[in-house]
Amino acid sequence: MKLKLHNPNRMIRLGCVIIALIVFASIFSDRLSSHDPFIGESIKRLLSPSPEHLLGTDQQGRDVFPRVLYGGRWTLTASFITMVLTLILGMLMGILSGYFSGSWLDILILRVIDCLMGFPFMILAMIISGLFGRELTHLLMAVLMVKWIPFARLTRSIVLRSKNEVRVLAAKVSGCSSWKIIIKESVPEIWSPAFALATFELGELILSISALSFFGLGAKPPTPEWGAMLADSKAYFFQTPYLVVGPSLFIFMTVLGLNFIGEGLRDRLTPYEILKI
Repeated sequence: MKLKLHNPNRMIRLGCVIIALIVFASIFSDRLSSHDPFIGESIKRLLSPSPEHLLGTDQQGRDVFPRVLYGGRWTLTASFITMVLTLILGMLMGILSGYFSGSWLDILILRVIDCLMGFPFMILAMIISGLFGRELTHLLMAVLMVKWIPFARLTRSIVLRSKNEVRVLAAKVSGCSSWKIIIKESVPEIWSPAFALATFELGELILSISALSFFGLGAKPPTPEWGAMLADSKAYFFQTPYLVVGPSLFIFMTVLGLNFIGEGLRDRLTPYEILKI
């Protein structure tokens, strides 16, 4: 008899549905709401949720619902682009460090990783924002400088394990170049676990970007961004607590959907959740 604690395929499908709905709502926000996310009316300041304003209005009379939907464009697009760059950079550093382990290049990459892991991420983001200004691109630069480390460490461990396998040794003996061996033998083994890790890291990345925007290090007003919207609503929390519902709910559901996908992919790769009784 087999007892399945949960179904990986079901978790992946559920996560994909959640993410697809959020992406759809963000892309077609103009059609899902007739209100402008940037223009408000002073006579409609801090209105409670109603059929006309589903999530109420903010301190400038702007409808919160279209702002939350439109804010998904900024948060999701910035997070996805940063994650792709992070994945590429981390895999490249991990491959170089693992394949040329023990060399000066491996030692250099490992020391850089040690230094970045010991440096507080929030302080790094503040330094970059102070030097280059408060821009979303500068925020993503700070995120990129740190978030590639998990992918580099994962990739390095996979390459170290696979470089002494028979097929890799045979390729070396046959005279294949190092880059050809890396592309043909190492990279295919890296993609699946790296993609599973990327889904978890993408959720953490969205939380990080939202947190930094909450502290004023992200997009400039009046650009709607989930973390910035939470920061704008904190002064009115006790008067109008519903202002935090929309951004918080979208952040929570996005991270939850990504975690469902990541859990399902991880269990597909390592199906240890199936127990025999």
